[in-house]
Amino acid sequence: MTRKAMVVYAALLLGAAAKLSSGAPQQYQGPEPSWSPSIVKPCDRACLVGIMDGYMNAIFKHDPKAVPPLALDVRMTENTGQMDVGEGTLWRSKVEPTSFKIYVADPVFGQVAEQARVKIEGRDALVAVRLQIDRGKIEEIEQLWDRNINQAAILLLTTPRETLVNDVPPSERTSRTVMLWAANSYFDALEGDNGAIAAFADDCVRHENGYQTVNNPPPGGRMMPAPMLPDPNTEQGKAQLKFSMMTCKQQIDTKTFAYMKHIRPRRALIVDEQKGLVATFPLFVHDGTRRGAPPDAPPGMLQNLVTMETFGIRGGMIHEVEVFPFVTIPYGLGNGWTMGSGR
Repeated sequence: MTRKAMVVYAALLLGAAAKLSSGAPQQYQGPEPSWSPSIVKPCDRACLVGIMDGYMNAIFKHDPKAVPPLALDVRMTENTGQMDVGEGTLWRSKVEPTSFKIYVADPVFGQVAEQARVKIEGRDALVAVRLQIDRGKIEEIEQLWDRNINQAAILLLTTPRETLVNDVPPSERTSRTVMLWAANSYFDALEGDNGAIAAFADDCVRHENGYQTVNNPPPGGRMMPAPMLPDPNTEQGKAQLKFSMMTCKQQIDTKTFAYMKHIRPRRALIVDEQKGLVATFPLFVHDGTRRGAPPDAPPGMLQNLVTMETFGIRGGMIHEVEVFPFVTIPYGLGNGWTMGSGR
C-alpha cells in the first residue's frame, strides 16, 4: 500500500470512528452472551399466543414500543404492501378488540396466526395477523384487514365455533402430515373442480366473512358471502338457495369455482395439533378465464385475492372452514411475500 493510500485509509477509519461516537443509534449493543444450552428458551403454544396477544395489545394501545422483541431484519406487510411496524391502517387507526378471535399456533415452526373481528374507528372489521417467531423475536408480520362488514354477518362473528377453539384430546389428534395433506386437498379440489379430491367430512361447514355459504338447512341461506338473501320467487334465487344447501363436496362438483385459475402459493401452513387446526394464507388468482369455457368467451373475474383460511381437521377430515378477511388486489399483483406470485 502506498503512503497516499495509507493516509486515505486512515482518514476513512477516523470518519467511521467519528460516526460511531456521534450518538447515532446503533443496532449492536455489545457482545452476545457466550454459548450455553441453558440460554435456549423453547416457545410452546402458550408462548406463541402470548406473543400474539402482546403484539395485538400494542396495536390497541397505539404503542409500537410495546411490541414484543423484534428481529433486526423484521419484515411486515399489510394487505400485501410492505411497510414498517407503526405504519398502516391497523397501527394508525383506533382499533378495539371484540369477543371473536381464533388462534392457530405452531410451536414446531414458530408461527402463530389470529383471525379476529375488531372495531376500526368504531366500525366492524375482520383482521388476520401472522407472526413468525425466531428465538423469541418477531421476524415476520403479515396483516390483512377488511372493513366491508354488514350487520347481517355479526351473528356468526360473535363467538367462534367451539370446535375451532377447544383442545382435541391427545389420543384423538391427527398427525401433522395428515393435517397438511387434508388442508392442501381443499385447494386441490377447487383447482380440479372435483369435490372428491378434498378430505371433506359430511358435516363440513364453511363460513366466509361471517356467512355460512354451504350445508345450510332448508329453506336455504346465502350462495355467496354477501348480506342479501336469495329471492325464492325467482329462478336465480331458487338456484342460489339450492346451491347454499349443498355439501362442500357437492358445491365444488358443480364447477362453479372454475373461474379460479389457481390457488398458489398456499403459504404459511400453520399446524396447530393441540386444536386440530391448519391455517393458510393462500393467493387466489383469477385471470379472467374459466375452465371449460369456449375460447371466445368474454373475460370473467379478473382480480386476485388474499385471505386467511383456517381448517378444523379431525380424524383426517375437514369439518370446518373459516375464511376471512377477503382482500382483493389487481390481477398480476402477488401476496407481498412470494417473488413472481400473482399470475
